Amino acid sequence: MKIGIALGGGGAKGFAHIGVLGAFSAAGIEFDMVSGTSIGALVGAVYAAGKLPHLEDISLRYRFKDIPFLLGPTWPARGLFSGNYVERLLNKIVNIEKIEDLGKPFAAVAVDVNRAETVTFTSGSLCTAVHASMAIPGLFTPVLHDGMLLVDGGVLEPVPVKVLRELGADIVVAVDLLSNFSEDCVMSDFSIVDIVQRSSIVAQKRLTEYSFDECPPDIVISPCLLHVKVLDFHRGRSIIEVGRQVAEIAIPELKRLLSVYERGAERPA
Repeated sequence: MKIGIALGGGGAKGFAHIGVLGAFSAAGIEFDMVSGTSIGALVGAVYAAGKLPHLEDISLRYRFKDIPFLLGPTWPARGLFSGNYVERLLNKIVNIEKIEDLGKPFAAVAVDVNRAETVTFTSGSLCTAVHASMAIPGLFTPVLHDGMLLVDGGVLEPVPVKVLRELGADIVVAVDLLSNFSEDCVMSDFSIVDIVQRSSIVAQKRLTEYSFDECPPDIVISPCLLHVKVLDFHRGRSIIEVGRQVAEIAIPELKRLLSVYERGAERPA
């Protein structure tokens, strides 16, 4: 029996993935495979390499003044920022060239805007795959690769569940950072930037609903992070804690599912 986890996109909200994965590890649950969109691809790659504690340490050191350095301002012909820091960070933490050399199966999802279709990386350059998956349109420069113009996977697939089924996962946990619109997350004071961000979230929320209808995950974890903006990387500690708390609520259900599958496997055919 194999279990997989799909990590959704959401900019700085993605630090919640660190807390989610950390809580599962503390409970003795390790995932056999991982997929990710956008920052979910970054966290997923680090997790697959067994280096998640290193990413957590780094995320806790970011301050507001560090954000311009993280983004890499560039000439705004194709995007405001280069996003090259993603590749430098991966090389620093993981230092693995090929996806195939990670400790477990990994998939990163991007979108080719030329062909209007998703592109799923399960082999080849790890840095290219993660960088492309995180290239938020208009914010980061698209990635040119094999004749494709690649942008953030969240444009078409905010939470990549389907690829885990294709990789052979029996149980899939999906971490959806954008769909929790509880009363605690309602905006009362907002700017133009907030409206643009919220509009994008609404679109990705609907895409996620369609995706889950087509290929349902077994467990969905949806931390309430609407108060966290896409560039709030200086709030790592509190975002990680939100992820940890919501994962701890989901752990008993995952353990129950694992027990059901294990009992089923023990029954004679």
